[in-house]
Amino acid sequence: MKYYFLFLKSLVVTAIFCFTITGTGSAQPIDGLTCEYQVQPLGIDVAQPRLGWQWKTDQPVAQTGYRVWVATSRQKLKPGLADVWDSEKQWTDSQLVYFRGSALSAHQRYWWRVELYTNGQVYRSEPTWFETAKMNRSEWLGKWITDAHDTAFSASPRFRKVFQAKRKVRSARCYISGLGYYQLYVNGETVNPFTLDPGFTDYSKRILYQTYDLTDQVKKGENCIGVQLGNGWFNEQTPTVWNFHQAPWRKRPQLLCEVRITYINGEVDIVKTDENWQTSTGPLQFDNIHAGTSYDARLEQEGWATAAFDDKTWNKARLTEATAPLLEAQLMSPVSVTDTIKVVGVKKISDTCYVFDMGVNFAGVPRLEISGAAGTTIRLRHAEMLDAAGRIDQRNINMHLRPRNERDVIQTDIYVLKGAGREVFVPAFTYHGFQYIEMTSNRPLDLQKIKLEGLRMHSDVAEIGNFTSSNVLLNKIFKICRNSYLSNLFGIPTDCPTREKNGWMADGFMVQEAGLMSYDAASIYAKWVKDMTDAQEANGDVPGIVPTSWRWDSDWAGPVWDAAIFIVPSLLYQYTNDLESMRHVYATAQRYLQYLATIENEKGLLSDGLGDWLYYKAITPKDFMVSCYYYWDYVLMSRMANALGKHDDKKQYALKAARLKGLINKHYFDPEKLAYANQTQLSYALPLYMGLVSDKHRDALARKLNEVIAHNNYSLDFGFIGSLIVPEVLSRFGYAETVYKMITKETLPSWGYWIKNYGATSLFETWDVGRNIGDASRNHPSMGAIAAWMYKYVAGLQMDERENAFKKIIIKPAFIKDLDFAEASHQSLYGTIRSSWKRIDGKLFLSVAIPASCTATIVGPGGAATEVAGGVHAFTYQE
Repeated sequence: MKYYFLFLKSLVVTAIFCFTITGTGSAQPIDGLTCEYQVQPLGIDVAQPRLGWQWKTDQPVAQTGYRVWVATSRQKLKPGLADVWDSEKQWTDSQLVYFRGSALSAHQRYWWRVELYTNGQVYRSEPTWFETAKMNRSEWLGKWITDAHDTAFSASPRFRKVFQAKRKVRSARCYISGLGYYQLYVNGETVNPFTLDPGFTDYSKRILYQTYDLTDQVKKGENCIGVQLGNGWFNEQTPTVWNFHQAPWRKRPQLLCEVRITYINGEVDIVKTDENWQTSTGPLQFDNIHAGTSYDARLEQEGWATAAFDDKTWNKARLTEATAPLLEAQLMSPVSVTDTIKVVGVKKISDTCYVFDMGVNFAGVPRLEISGAAGTTIRLRHAEMLDAAGRIDQRNINMHLRPRNERDVIQTDIYVLKGAGREVFVPAFTYHGFQYIEMTSNRPLDLQKIKLEGLRMHSDVAEIGNFTSSNVLLNKIFKICRNSYLSNLFGIPTDCPTREKNGWMADGFMVQEAGLMSYDAASIYAKWVKDMTDAQEANGDVPGIVPTSWRWDSDWAGPVWDAAIFIVPSLLYQYTNDLESMRHVYATAQRYLQYLATIENEKGLLSDGLGDWLYYKAITPKDFMVSCYYYWDYVLMSRMANALGKHDDKKQYALKAARLKGLINKHYFDPEKLAYANQTQLSYALPLYMGLVSDKHRDALARKLNEVIAHNNYSLDFGFIGSLIVPEVLSRFGYAETVYKMITKETLPSWGYWIKNYGATSLFETWDVGRNIGDASRNHPSMGAIAAWMYKYVAGLQMDERENAFKKIIIKPAFIKDLDFAEASHQSLYGTIRSSWKRIDGKLFLSVAIPASCTATIVGPGGAATEVAGGVHAFTYQE
C-alpha cells in the first residue's frame, strides 16, 4: 500500500504549469554551468572551450536565446565591460556553446556567466570560472628529469626541491606529469593520495599533465616539493603476452613539474624541474601494474619531502627528453579511492597464513594496519576465487604473465615491517581485481594485531543515473553491471582489472551507453578516441586494444572490434553533443575505411576477425558479422559527416553503405526461410539492429527471433556482441517480456545463473565459468549492456532520435507483467529525467519529470502518445 499513497501524492501534480519570474537579476533557474563539461575546471588548454548550462526548475522554460560574457575578473561580467568575450544576443535554444572570444592566455582565471531569454523574461546566472593551464608547448619552463638508473632497476625514484616563497602567496599552481604514475607531496603532505595518474596513453604519441591548486600548501618562507614516481605502463618491467615491456616509449620513470607562485603584490615565481633537483630511492623497491608492489618500511626516510630533510646523500637529477610530441591537459576525472570495503570473513590456514573475504569482487588495493617485529615480511596475494582447501586460486588470472623471477607473481604485494609500532601499508602505483586476499608471513601472525580493508578504486566519475524495480534479482543484475563497469574504468575502459587491464575496443563500446546512462564518464571516452587515433597503423588498420604496445599483433581482432572508432564518438555525440571527438577521429576513420577496401573478399565484403566472442553454443558466422559491421561503419561515417557539415562525404559514405547493404542481403539473406546466415539468435538480430532488413520483412524477422528464443525455453545463446544486440532488438519490436525472461532465468546461461549459483557480485567473462575456469575473468564488463536495457525499456527512458542529449525525450516503459514497479533517472545535458511506474489493482500509474527546456513523448501501454513540456507529469492507465 505504500506505493499507492506515494502515487496519490504524485497525482496531485498538474501536467501543465504556469511559470513567471520577472526582472533581470531576480531569482533565476539557471544551474550546472560547465566548461568543457566540467564544473570550474582548474587547468584547461583548449583554445575554444565549450560552455554549457542547465535549467534547475521542474517547470517548463523555453529558452529563446542567450548571451555569454567572459572576463578576466568577476566585476567585469557586465554589458560593455566584458574584456574577453561578449557573445551578444544569440537567438537559439542551444545550451552548449563554443567560446569565440579573444585568445585565451596561459595561467589565467576567466570568469563567465550567461544571460538567458525566454518568452520576454531575462535570467542571469551566478558568475563562475575556469582556468587555463599551458596553452602551447613553448610555455613550459620545466624540463623532463630522471635519475641515473636504467629501465631494469626496480626501486622507484624520488625527487625533491627546496624553494623559497618570498612573501605572502595569493595563489600557487602545480602543472605536473610523472611517467608512468606520480605521487605529489608539498611540505611532507600528500596532494594526490592513491591516484593512478596521469592517464595511460601511447607515450610515444601523447602525454597528459594535470593541474593542482597549492595555494593552501605553499607558505611564505622555505618550502619543499617532493615527487615519487611509479612505472605504470611507461616502464613495464614484468613481461606479459601484450609485450608492453617492449613498447617504443619505454624508459626509466621521468618527471616534468612546474609550480607557479603568484604573490599578493602580483609578482610571480616559478619552481621548475631541472638538473638542480635532488633524487634518490626509498622504501618502494618494486612496482608493477600487473604484479603489484614491494615496500620495505625499514628504508623509509622520515620527512623526505620537507625542507628540513638532510638530502646530502641524494644525487642530482638528470635531464631527459619527452617521449612524445604532444603534451596535453588531462580533462578527465583522476583515478581515486572512492570507497572502503570491509572484510566479511577470515579463514585461518596456519599461524602464518590467513585468507580474507571482502564479500565483493572489485578493483582496488588493500589497506593493511599491522604491528610486528622489524624484518617481518607480509605477502598479500589477490584473487577472485578460492580452491577446495580455502586458499586463493589464481588460475583464471595468471596465464598472461611471463615471470622473470619468484617476485613476478600476479597481483602480489609485499610489505617488510620496520618494527615501530602500528604500521600502515597501501600499495602504490598498482591496482588489483579481487574478492579474496591471502596473507602469508615469514613469522607467525597475531590476527588481533591486523586490520585489513579494501580500497575501491576507479576513475572518479559522478553518478548521474540509477535504476530499481520490484524484482530483487533484476536489481542485483543492475548492481553487478555497475560494479564491473567501474572496476574497469581506469582512464580507459578496460576488459578486466586482473590479468589484462587492456582497452579492448569492443568490450568498451558494448557497455558505453550503459556507462553514460549511469556515470559522467564522457570525458574518459573522449580521451579514448584520441588514443584510437594514436594507435592507427601506417596502413590505416587499428589494433584491437588501445593503447597498444606496438609489439603485439592485435590486428586479428578485426572489424567488429575496430568499429569502436565509429561507435564511441557517435555515442558521445548522441549523449553529450560532443562534436570534437568526431572531428578528431574523422581522418582516422577515413584512412581505416580505405584500408578495409583493400581487404575485401570476392563478394565485396569482409571475411576475417573476431565474431561473437565467448558465445554459449551457437556460432554466428564471423564473415557475416564482420561484413555487417563493415556496413555499419559506413552508416555511422555518413552520420558523422552530416553532423560535421561534410555533405559531399555524407553522400559518398551513404552510397557505399547502400551497396554493402545490397551485397549482405544478396549473400546472407534467405527470403524463403526468412533468415540471415545460419539462423542463430544473433544472426536474426544483427541485421535488424543495423537496419539491413527491408521494411516488408522487418516485423516478420523480429517475430521469428522472438519465436526462436521462446522455443529455446527463453534461454539466450550468444556471446559478447549478442548481449548488446539481441535484447535491444527484441525490445524495439515489442518483445521486452522475452528479454526479461532471458535475463532473470537462473539456469545456464543467464545473468541470473551467475548470481544464484556463484553469488556473483560482478559480471563474468563467460556464461559457463565452471567449464572455462582456467581462462575466465570474474569481473568483466562486457555483458553489461543489459543495464542500458533496464533504463531504456523497463523504466522507459529513451532518447528521441530527432534531438541529441535528451533534448527530446521518449518515455515508453515496457510495463513488464511480473514487475510491480520500476523507476530510473538520468541527468542529461539539460537536466534530470525521471520515469517511475507502479502497478496497483489493475491500474498503471506513471510519473515523469522532464527537464525544463525539454519536451517528451509519453507512450502508454496501448501505444497512445501524449506530448508534454518540461515539468512533472502523472498518468494513469487501465491495463
